[in-house]
Amino acid sequence: MMKFWQRYALSWGWLIILTMASVAIGQYFQYATLNSVLFIAIVMLIIALKGQQIVDVFMELKHAPSLWRNIMLSYVIVVPLIITLIYI
Repeated sequence: MMKFWQRYALSWGWLIILTMASVAIGQYFQYATLNSVLFIAIVMLIIALKGQQIVDVFMELKHAPSLWRNIMLSYVIVVPLIITLIYI
């Protein structure tokens, strides 16, 4: 079984990787002539993934009552979805 500090370290590393990926994607789309809707969708997906990690690992809601976990997870999915729809 993974120790608690290892779980936090892996999650922290995953958050750093996702942050660097969003920066790299932003740099790529800055000079590319590709669709900006694709850029917004990719960045919002990364935000949802990061939010899920924060809810499950750092807020420790993975084993919380399903109502509270689902409320927080819906927040990190619905808000980026609404932002994506606004920019489209």
